[in-house]
Amino acid sequence: MTYRQSTTRPPRGCRSRRHALALAALLTAPAHAQAPSPDRRVPLEPTVWPFTAIGRVNVVQGPAHRSHCTGTLVGPRHVLTAAHCLFDARLDTWVKPHQVFFVAGQARDRNAGTAEVEAFRLAPGIDLRRATRPERDGITADMIGRDWAILTLRQPMTLTPVPWLVLTGADLPGSRPGAVVALAGYAADRPYLPVIDRGCAVRIDAPVPGQLVDECESMSGESGAPVLVLEPGGAAALVGIHTAVTGGERVGRAYRSARGRGVAAGSFAAALAETVRP
Repeated sequence: MTYRQSTTRPPRGCRSRRHALALAALLTAPAHAQAPSPDRRVPLEPTVWPFTAIGRVNVVQGPAHRSHCTGTLVGPRHVLTAAHCLFDARLDTWVKPHQVFFVAGQARDRNAGTAEVEAFRLAPGIDLRRATRPERDGITADMIGRDWAILTLRQPMTLTPVPWLVLTGADLPGSRPGAVVALAGYAADRPYLPVIDRGCAVRIDAPVPGQLVDECESMSGESGAPVLVLEPGGAAALVGIHTAVTGGERVGRAYRSARGRGVAAGSFAAALAETVRP
């Protein structure tokens, strides 16, 4: 499904208020407020590829209702992110493309490029309406594998996209000697500078085909963040996207976890091939 709409320029100084659907509490109830555990994430200056192709997906749902997620440039005019970032839970419907903007490689007040979104493509069968959700801020387990969206930018970006890689039933990094697994995104505690957990792990097609389980440190705001395989020679590929945390602990107004769930590349590879490589 593709939505099309005319676009306007993004407002300046957009600050994250709340995700369209806050999946931090999707799978298990969060722990009670307490001192946060040690954090493996470190700030990242996105000056080199593939991190220049990772950016903020800003969603303006109203004058005082704005949110952000993380997205990855996978083609000159296409960005991959989590579908739930585009759903307005207040109105119980999808936002319009003109409400969405992509900022690549944002680092405080600098970035590698900005673009308006003119359309987006959702996973077939995804349904996030209130009547289908087990709770206000959650989605059913069978929707996790459909929690992806492809944004079409109004103008191409002069950046090198990140390729995607379909790995079936892989347990990384163990099944890919020499490779490093990393999760990088724009978290709620550093919304204008990406953070990275480099050296974590991911299981592809777990707990069911088309999904993934990652053991990477993450936080609210990193929905849609790429799960990357970094090769020794400098090559990199996206093997899936992170969309939810499990067993999250409350840190301020957000949730942080060392374990997450997401969508394996096998779920969206065909759509990417059709959309990005016509």
